Amino acid sequence: MVSKTQSLRWLENLKRSQSLTAREERRKEEVMEIFRELCDISLRHQDPSVFPPWRPYW
Repeated sequence: MVSKTQSLRWLENLKRSQSLTAREERRKEEVMEIFRELCDISLRHQDPSVFPPWRPYW
């Protein structure tokens, strides 16, 4: 038989893991938004200029 203390401890651990999961999901969405923005930026820009190989880039 499971004691009341064990049940409460299990519920506390479940609540803690759910809050961690929610935090991880929010963080994942923040990172995904950054990648979406980078993708949009890369699609908007034109091809880079062509530099002659005999001239330095700087």
